[in-house]
Amino acid sequence: MRALAAAVLLFALTACSGGDTEKSSDSTAGLKVPAGITLSEPGTEKKVGESLAIGYPSADDEAGTALALGVTRVDKAPRRDLSLYRIPAGMQPYYVRVMVGNRGPAEASFPEGLPWWLHVAGDTLTPATAVPGRFAKCAPPKVGRTLAAGATAKGCLLFLVPRGTAVESVDFQPGGVTTAVRWRP
Repeated sequence: MRALAAAVLLFALTACSGGDTEKSSDSTAGLKVPAGITLSEPGTEKKVGESLAIGYPSADDEAGTALALGVTRVDKAPRRDLSLYRIPAGMQPYYVRVMVGNRGPAEASFPEGLPWWLHVAGDTLTPATAVPGRFAKCAPPKVGRTLAAGATAKGCLLFLVPRGTAVESVDFQPGGVTTAVRWRP
């Protein structure tokens, strides 16, 4: 019986002493968030006109950076603005004005372009449509494959959605749908 009690006590002490493998509360994994920046969690929703900050590509990435993001306007585009271009029948163009600022500490990489999506009725995500570089009515943010720490880019994204379809949100989605933050009109 004493042997059993000793084994249980030894097991309990071993289980409680696992602290050597845990990180201390003052050491954090992930990116070093610049002073004055509070990161929003995936799933955060804002109103158009508000901004937020996220860890990019995620807050857990030590090589990541903090991005400040905002959607300032969502407008139906006048068809006359696009009279020189072929818009598919039954589609409604939207101008979405956005801002992306890299607050550091690292460079942000966008190998596939900025991950902005228009979320429309029917739980459908629509990507931005490429526009000619000289289209002044909706010039995209000047962001290449990277955005340096400290840099900010503002611009307009053109989205084409089926006419009569309600716009539910503008989403910045750096990974799967669970990473999205969104702005509701």
